Formats: sequence, structure tokens, C-alpha cells
Amino acid sequence: TTAATVDSLIVAAIPSTECAPRPARRRAVAVALVALALTGCTTTVAGSAVRASGGPGPGAVDTSLLDVGNYPTKPAPLGAAGTDAVGRIVEAQRMSNYVTGPWEVDPTLIGQYLSSGLVLKEASALTTISSSDIADIAKQHGFVNGFQSSREDKGRKQLANDVLRFPDAAAATTAATELAGSVAKDPNLTAAGPQPIPGHPEALATGATFAEANSGQVWQLVRSFTPHGPYVLMQSAQTVDGGLDAPAALVAHTLDLQAPLIDQFQATPPSDFPTLPLDPTGLLGRTLPIAPTEAQIYQRATYQPHGTLQLQGNPVRSAKLFTDTGMDVAAFGKTNVYQARDAAAATRIADDFADEVKPTMKAVDGVNGLPASRCMQDTSKSYYCLATADRYAIEVSAGQLPDAKQQVAAQYLMLTAR
Repeated sequence: TTAATVDSLIVAAIPSTECAPRPARRRAVAVALVALALTGCTTTVAGSAVRASGGPGPGAVDTSLLDVGNYPTKPAPLGAAGTDAVGRIVEAQRMSNYVTGPWEVDPTLIGQYLSSGLVLKEASALTTISSSDIADIAKQHGFVNGFQSSREDKGRKQLANDVLRFPDAAAATTAATELAGSVAKDPNLTAAGPQPIPGHPEALATGATFAEANSGQVWQLVRSFTPHGPYVLMQSAQTVDGGLDAPAALVAHTLDLQAPLIDQFQATPPSDFPTLPLDPTGLLGRTLPIAPTEAQIYQRATYQPHGTLQLQGNPVRSAKLFTDTGMDVAAFGKTNVYQARDAAAATRIADDFADEVKPTMKAVDGVNGLPASRCMQDTSKSYYCLATADRYAIEVSAGQLPDAKQQVAAQYLMLTAR
């Protein structure tokens, strides 16, 4: 891990498992967590379906040929979070739609950096930044939950933007002051001192430099903590060029966008976290389920368009795609399902996703019975499949091609079930 990586918050380690690693997906968050991501442990059933006499003509979907293995094919309605712990995750997932993405601050900031989009479910999800014990400070002041969005530009600029929620404005103000003070004491930073943020005198920021451990590359760093109602708006911006003015400008523009955006978030009182619905739109119940013990922190959730962008490989590209296709909700379970305006728009989403990964993957056979489906293999011999079902685009990733195809087939039947 480079010194640049240590400069931001990262997720607490995901528990180990006996399952094989999930392959990299088109979404940046899965690529960043590929070493920790999990595949399903569902057994793939060998064999292939055979078309019965008669049936659909060439080019039409033939459900009699769909091999679903052991996967379910019927929707399963979901209830409420049920516990405070699960509710905190659901609330933080909701918050993702109101967290400014670095690409909105600077459109070149689209590269994978840390996990790109990260649910912060509790204080322990905050790592120590050098010698500054961020997690302890947050916990002492009643940290509720939060969300981080982070991206980079080819190793020249990096920005992590976090919204941290506390019980009230007083707790947030005290926490911001202590967090800012801890950065100034960091022995790994050179010439650390107060840094003004243009247009934001309320920001408690520290500017410094540090040399990357492996390459010796010198970075200009600004870390900023701004109390804003019950939230602390935290940024870690660093650049190779432009002195401290460059990262300070990134922080300033982030605050310009972030403060009014989080004001639109209708926060749930913590006492009501157990009552939060797991599936407010009904789409997650129609998405291939993933076991809680297998799921990553961003899964088992639905997202609005802006929140969905936090999980995309190229959010600038996907933002235009989602607008053009009327994509209004996405569900992330075992598979990913994107709800578009109509069937033509769903096909456009699948086509664009395929075009995005085409330079790094080669085509393999699609799903038998779904003529319009397509599957690809990457250099690590992982598989990525796409299909559509009416107004829905289906995205699947798996370590084995038969498993990927079975997931697509089961997901298609689940979405078209009556």
C-alpha cells in the first residue's frame, strides 16, 4: 500500500470465506475489492438443455432452454431491516445518492482509487490515517454512519470525499475540530499547517507534503473537515502539481457541491433504522439474491441514479447513459439489474456496458435460449455476461462460465415471472 493510499479512509476488512474470488467487474468498486470479493458457493449443475419440438422461432427467447442450475427463479418480497446494524447499512446506502462524486468536481477523476464508493456503517469502518486515530475520534462523538466517494486521475490527482453523520450539530462540530487537530500532529507529513480553503472559511483544513514510500513521488496534500449540521464533510485531496493551491481548489469545489446536496437528504432517525425497508422499489426482490454472509457492503441494496454512479467504472460515461436511457433505479444482489425507460433503453445499457469492457475482454458463447445475451472473458479467465428482460438490463460476473450463464438465465426468469 502506498502512502497515497493511506491518506484516505478505507473499508474494514471483509471476513474471509471458503468461496473462490469473484472476478473483476465493469464497476470500479468491484475491481478495487477484487481480492476480497466473493462469488456464490452455489453448485453449478452440469449439462445443457435441449430444445423441444416446436417452440419459439430463431432469435426469440426460448425459456425451455434456460439452464438455471440451483438458482431461484421467483421473486421474493423483502421486509424491513429488522436490526439497528442492518438499518445503519441501509441508511448509508441511501446516503450515497447525496454524496458528491469526485468526477463532478473534476471530470478527469474517474479512475479507481480505494474502493471508489464505500458504505461506512460504523466508526470501525474508518481506518487510522497515519498516526491520526480517525476511528476513535469518530466513535467518541457518536458516529452514526456515512459514505465515501473516491477517485483518481492517472496518479496525478486523487480526491476522497466523505460525508460522516453524527448525532447532532454539536457533536459534528466537536468531532470536526478534533479530527482536524489530529492531522496537524501527523508525523508522516512534512510542513503540516493550517490551509485556507477558498470561499469556505468554515473548513478546518491542513496542508502538507509527503513522499510516496515506493517511488519517492512528492504529493501536495490537503485534508479538510467541515461541520455542516449533523455532518462532517471530510475531504482528502492530493496532487503532484500546483502546490497546495491545487488540492485546496479541489476541496473548495467539492464543498460548493456537497453542502447543498447533503441538505436534500431526508435522514432517518437512528431509532427508526430497524424499520427501514430493504427494498423500497420492489426491484431488489426481483433480483437474484445474495446471502448476507456472502454480500459486500454495497450489495443487497437498490440505488437511485446518482448513487449508482458511485459504483460505476466510468461514472462520467454512465451518467450520460443513465440520463439518455431513463435509468431510474438499480438493484445490486447476486446480479445487478438496471431499470430503464423501456426495452430499447435497456438494450442500449447492455450494449454500452459491452462496449466499455470490449477492449479488455474477448467474446465467448452467450446464454443458450437467450439469443441477445453476450458473455466475455477477461485475462484472469473470469467471466462477464449481459442480457436484457423487457425494460431491465442484467449484469453478471462469475469465476466460471456455466455459473455466469445460470445466473443470467435465472435472473431473466425472475424478472419476467408473473
